[in-house]
Amino acid sequence: MASKRGNSATGVADHRNVRASHRSIAKQLLAGTAMSLGAIMLFAPINAQAAQNAAKTEIAQANASFDFNIAAQNLNDALLAFAQQTGIQIFYDTAQVENLTSTAVTGTMTAAEALAKLLDGNDVKFSFTDDSSVTLVAGDDTVMDPVVVEAQASSNPGDAAATEGTGSFTTTVAGVGSKSNETIRELPQSVSVITSARMEEQNFQYLDDAMRYTTGVQVLANTSGRSSIASRGYETTTAQTNGLSVPISSREGTVPNLAMYDRIEVLRGAAGLYGGSGFPGATINMIRKQAKDEFTGSATVGYGSWNHYSALGDVSTPLTEDGSVRVRGVVSTEYRDSFVDVEENNNELGYVTLDADISDDTFISLGLSHERKDQVPHNGLPANSDGTQLDVSRSTFAGASWNTFENTSSDLYFDLKHQFSSRTDGAVGFRFSDRDVDANYAYTNSAVDAAGTATYTGYEMHTDQQAFAVDAHVNHNFDLLGYEQTLTIGADANRFVTDSQQYRGTTYAGRYSISSPDLPYVQQPLNSDTKVTATQSGVYTKLKLQTFDDITFSFGGRTSWYNSVTENRRTSSESDLTEDAVFTPFAGIVYDVSNDFSTYFSYTSIFEPQDAQDSTGSQLKPRTGDQFEIGLKGEHFGGLLNSHLALFQIDDVNRAADDPDDAGTAKIASGEQRSRGIEAELSGAITPNLQAFVGYTLLYVTDQTKDDDATIRVNYAPRHRVTSWLDYGFDQGVLDGLSVGGGVTWSDDYWVSARNVEADAYYLVDGRIGYEVNENLEVALNINNILDEEYYERPGTTSTFNYYGAPRNFFLSVTGKF
Repeated sequence: MASKRGNSATGVADHRNVRASHRSIAKQLLAGTAMSLGAIMLFAPINAQAAQNAAKTEIAQANASFDFNIAAQNLNDALLAFAQQTGIQIFYDTAQVENLTSTAVTGTMTAAEALAKLLDGNDVKFSFTDDSSVTLVAGDDTVMDPVVVEAQASSNPGDAAATEGTGSFTTTVAGVGSKSNETIRELPQSVSVITSARMEEQNFQYLDDAMRYTTGVQVLANTSGRSSIASRGYETTTAQTNGLSVPISSREGTVPNLAMYDRIEVLRGAAGLYGGSGFPGATINMIRKQAKDEFTGSATVGYGSWNHYSALGDVSTPLTEDGSVRVRGVVSTEYRDSFVDVEENNNELGYVTLDADISDDTFISLGLSHERKDQVPHNGLPANSDGTQLDVSRSTFAGASWNTFENTSSDLYFDLKHQFSSRTDGAVGFRFSDRDVDANYAYTNSAVDAAGTATYTGYEMHTDQQAFAVDAHVNHNFDLLGYEQTLTIGADANRFVTDSQQYRGTTYAGRYSISSPDLPYVQQPLNSDTKVTATQSGVYTKLKLQTFDDITFSFGGRTSWYNSVTENRRTSSESDLTEDAVFTPFAGIVYDVSNDFSTYFSYTSIFEPQDAQDSTGSQLKPRTGDQFEIGLKGEHFGGLLNSHLALFQIDDVNRAADDPDDAGTAKIASGEQRSRGIEAELSGAITPNLQAFVGYTLLYVTDQTKDDDATIRVNYAPRHRVTSWLDYGFDQGVLDGLSVGGGVTWSDDYWVSARNVEADAYYLVDGRIGYEVNENLEVALNINNILDEEYYERPGTTSTFNYYGAPRNFFLSVTGKF
């Protein structure tokens, strides 16, 4: 039995929970799911036969265009991938290609063009015998013995770049920072992709879980699904789903569950060409799972430390005999407590997508998701008045027993893709999001004294938010200067409406123990009652221009219109900020040094309107600035292993910062800041059985308005950080089906904004062992912080937001596939 590590179910839920009633429900749910797993194993062969009957494909045309994503690999496997993505039968002798390696094939082209690229460098020719079959012949024109690669359409025709089922820690293509799936080497910026295999192997369940192990990204810990995410010294406040923006916020708890996503693409640095303004941190693009044209499914149940129960189901089926109309549904639920006393987490997610190939050239997808969080939140610990961290139990909960946080998020997705010709394609995307948040909790607002007590403040919030995003674009390839060039033209718009009431400001009389404060509930006064309507639209264009065999230029620009209206219902006042026809340029160059390496340089302009207000209620001026980046990218073993080295500098003016003279939410423009750093990454297959990921980040952030060294500080990240994960899968002998993985994380000491409270350096060792009992059943055990390192993951202030990292913990999962 060959190891198939990449086929395990994605995204088991991993959050802490639960209240007593939820525990009972969870146990019943796990029992029912476990019983259904037996039925899944029993009827899997029947389902497989039904899938084959349902997935018969239409006749493919040799000159028809397809969207290819085939990594360089063993030629046998590459030919199978070609057949899956085209529906063409291939006749050849497997023995004669057994030791040959294919060339990577990505992008839109005809079947004949793709096959020619696939076989490039090998002494093998091909000949189409009819529109739906091809025969391979040896270089001496001897016809190979007729072994057939059966013609089956791709099981995921709506997303040719899907990483699900590949088992790889890398991919050769990404859509972030572009309007088509380009090879990562073609993108003149720093890009990482967290594949389905990595999400499964490392048991990433929320976006913040995955970002903890992403190069150049730092997570500011909070209750699961409520952490802040930062890159290059800047907190990220928006994310994308299939290229369409939506706000994410720690306060609103909108960091999503990952069960519905195939992969996560991260572009570090400013990327204002598409989707909005040039925010200098990172663009996080989550690609949702699409329906498959064959019947497949999986179910996973799990149990872990601190009463962590979870269950996940994922089923896809064709609705028509040819698989042209298909549906997929994902359901995830979990309940768990925490290593922190009182803290709990309950998360539920439902997702469904209906996909259809309404013609050979047109694809549509309609999706709907709903996620609910129900938590007892923990806002971290205070520190000693001298800035040193508390030496208390990691289970210490410095909050009230009545702390509550509830969030519901409902999203509607629509995507339309059309191939106008072999050289022109277009797409339209739409997303609507509706979020409701209710929170009520108490937290410390002073340093701890010698008696172990602190003062407390109450906080209550009610927020309703609607977000709309739409994008339409066309890509056209044309010949110029003897090379094929690509022009992209498009327009997008988004609108965020946030209605929020905040109640806070009352400090409890006296001081309370941080380990057992026993705080009564006190109704807080209305502190803020606002409605913010922010609308942004823009038009953009980008030209990829090849002038020499090894050099490609990228030139682009965006013109944006922005308007934000803030209604203050407490004061019956209104403020307005408008920016018209603001131009944001982009330029990049990629030079192919060799078959394996490319160097690049890029320049990006920063322009970001700000909703933040100063103490007078006036909105701050927009942030402006520039980013320069130079790097080296490698694509090894034909794309099975990718490497990347980047050096960057960001100059940022008018960044919003807390007003030190205001105890509320007022902000000030913080002058000019500069971020400089280095990012390095290696991801993919080192050997056929060994997948690896290693990332390193070096970051300096300085205040350019000051000259003395005392002003130098690192915001949101340690100066040095290393993350790694390796997984080895056995495929022979008595160990066949066994996989062993593990990784090390090392973080330098760091602080946030001020040097008086720091988190010391730490290192963590994590591990995993998995075993495929058969093709339909897999068992895995993840152990985190194996050495039980005691450390602060996040430094805050002397008053709050200092978080211990989790002690040693485990999660055991059982996955059935059908």
